[in-house]
Amino acid sequence: MKSPRFWLLTIGFDLWWALAVWGRERVEIVLVVGALLMLFLTPAPRRKWVLLASVLGVAMDSLWCALDVLSFDHSRLVPLWMLALWLSFSAWWLWFCPQLSLRWPWLVLLGAISGPLAYFFGMRLDAMQIHTSAVAVFALLSLGWACFLPLISLPVILRILR
Repeated sequence: MKSPRFWLLTIGFDLWWALAVWGRERVEIVLVVGALLMLFLTPAPRRKWVLLASVLGVAMDSLWCALDVLSFDHSRLVPLWMLALWLSFSAWWLWFCPQLSLRWPWLVLLGAISGPLAYFFGMRLDAMQIHTSAVAVFALLSLGWACFLPLISLPVILRILR
């Protein structure tokens, strides 16, 4: 059974995600300060991996925007609130991932399903817009996340962070 801390941080991140996607620019300062605080509270050996994961996430979203697959707030740029969300997600994921002890196939499946699902809810909350067929967008997101999640989990899988 998972500890109360596990559930508190997991539910806490879900609420943080909802605040970011619902509030966007209205809560940008809170998101940036919170993301930087999460980075500061991350153990020093893990920080470089958190930063790398967030840079890769922003790069993936930037690619989707550059290819006109999707946009955030009708912009070709990834907005500041999304940058803060990526930093927050990366800090949370690299804490959360070791708690799960998932192997590669499960990380691929989890990424392929959960990544696009988060974007779907973001789209429903008007945080992003798609610019081609929903099937094509979510197939691309699924493929991207099926690669991305195992990649950023590599330090955990290789036991670099344990």
